[in-house]
Amino acid sequence: MASVEQKKKLLKAKIAVALHDELGRVPKKEEIEQVFLLTRVMYKAVLGLHYKRQVQKKEGQLAIF
Repeated sequence: MASVEQKKKLLKAKIAVALHDELGRVPKKEEIEQVFLLTRVMYKAVLGLHYKRQVQKKEGQLAIF
């Protein structure tokens, strides 16, 4: 199984390839880092909340508004 550092490196490589395809040039390191951070934040925002809601629903702790 890949370590956390290897997974991060692979994700950055995939981001670099996608940016290269989209921009038509080699992306700068700052651009790759910015998209990497945004990717991690969006992943946590979408899947983190989804998982948390599932756990709350399972335990019967959903807030009623």
